[in-house]
Amino acid sequence: MDELLVRPSLEQELEIERKSREILEMDDNKELADLAIALLKQNWAQGEVLTASFSRIHLLEARIICMNNPIKRQKSPRWMFWTN
Repeated sequence: MDELLVRPSLEQELEIERKSREILEMDDNKELADLAIALLKQNWAQGEVLTASFSRIHLLEARIICMNNPIKRQKSPRWMFWTN
């Protein structure tokens, strides 16, 4: 899972810091509330996309494993089919 963690570039870190400071300087409570609601909705949607994506990846990896390692069926012993 560590391979999915990405560190932002220096430019991205500076942009995040700049936007963070803009938010800290906001005086309008309505604007802050609107921003918080938008972020909450976006976070939920991104979580759903990630959940669906990981589920799909898991399914596809399982299919690949099954294709590469097929189950070999054993022949049933003849005595199992004898009836009295």
